[in-house]
Amino acid sequence: MSANLKKLKNEYKSNPGWIWLLAIVFLFPILPEYVSPFILFAGFIVFKLQWSREGKKAYVGTIGKLEMAFMTLALVSAIWSNTKLDTLGVAGLWWGMFLVQVMIYHLANSRKKIDTVLKTISVSAAINGGVGMLQVCSFALNKAGLLPKSAVLVTPIYKAMDKAVYTWLPFAIKTNTFKNRASAFYSNPNLLATYMVFSYPISIYLFLNAKNRKNKIAYFAINLLISAGISSTLTRAGCVIALAGWIFMFIILAKRHAKELLVIFVPTFSIIIPSIMTRYGLFAIKGSKIAAKESAVANNIAAKESSANHLKIWSAIFDYITHHAKAFIIGMGFGCESTGKILKELYSLNKPHSHNFVFEIWAELGIIGIILLAVIILCAFGKLLEINANNGKKFDLVFCVFTSLLLLLLFGLTDYIFNSPKQIILFFIALGLTQAISQCYDKTLINSPEALVKAAEKNYKEIVELKK
Repeated sequence: MSANLKKLKNEYKSNPGWIWLLAIVFLFPILPEYVSPFILFAGFIVFKLQWSREGKKAYVGTIGKLEMAFMTLALVSAIWSNTKLDTLGVAGLWWGMFLVQVMIYHLANSRKKIDTVLKTISVSAAINGGVGMLQVCSFALNKAGLLPKSAVLVTPIYKAMDKAVYTWLPFAIKTNTFKNRASAFYSNPNLLATYMVFSYPISIYLFLNAKNRKNKIAYFAINLLISAGISSTLTRAGCVIALAGWIFMFIILAKRHAKELLVIFVPTFSIIIPSIMTRYGLFAIKGSKIAAKESAVANNIAAKESSANHLKIWSAIFDYITHHAKAFIIGMGFGCESTGKILKELYSLNKPHSHNFVFEIWAELGIIGIILLAVIILCAFGKLLEINANNGKKFDLVFCVFTSLLLLLLFGLTDYIFNSPKQIILFFIALGLTQAISQCYDKTLINSPEALVKAAEKNYKEIVELKK
């Protein structure tokens, strides 16, 4: 133990920014929303001081410059926003979360360090998943009469503290909590599901590339806990997207990793499927058969109503955008407070946002904003396509980050994924990892549509070659 502490102390002295980065990645999803950002700010100051002391300059890269253009538009939109404080606050939050991307880009400058960041993400996610599992299981056991109410693990963990802090603040913050759906260290089950979906492919990558049996077992356990975390949220889209993610990874990696992926298949499907069945009223845990049946019917009705409400929200936002030139072109101003007001006042829908990141960003920053965001996303995927992934481990790494970003965005089509600092930072972590990988490996630059086609063809050939 003392030897490990001494090693950590020496490593901190030689590279303090790196230790702070790992602490940020690990602690950000565990600490409360109103504490986590300050850990990031403190870590970035340490990194900047280190970089200045070493005579180095920090760069943001092509993706970073595009993001800065997007975030500048977000700040400028306060000029025409009717909810200026919300706009400035949310735009400032994006600028703040962007700092983690800068740190990853500069500090995760080797394959080993990139893997260390991924391991840190997966361990933090597993802790959240484990807590989520305990929350929903203790609730179910209490409902079944097998556990006293005093033994039920509160969800979210910081519920009492959140209430005290949000009541003290001079502005209103509302979070929807559900005692029968786990939130772990997050304030809402959908927020937790976002993190679980993002980290799920990472846990598979680590399992597939474990160096020994001991590590294999550890990463299998991590994947098990993350799967349990996804299931415990009872978030239908999160569960379905996680299953789709496994299928996607199996199709691409089956030739080299079929047996290992089938080992992952067992916990993923056996844990997540019951969650989907519960949300659709096909399965319920109650104290009696009658109560179970009543609960199943209620869940089925709630699931159908939720799907119908999503369609109403999307239809309402699209209707408003297409009938208001200002909203269509430059949006109503960054931050979803304005969207929530329009949904409530004009369409009688008491919803805080569009439940879809495309519609939400379009409503907030207009067609200009959504095009800018689309360019950022395409540029990120393009950076991954550029990399010459000509061996198995390198390909797995690139594919892992590609899939994590893809699943995050897919989840964002059913729920707004930029609703809190703990969600926003995932996007920047994914882009930071993309930049870090890009600078570590040889690549074929994409600077035209033809180059993009050639890069895609190259990646397809690499997949075929690796399958042989």
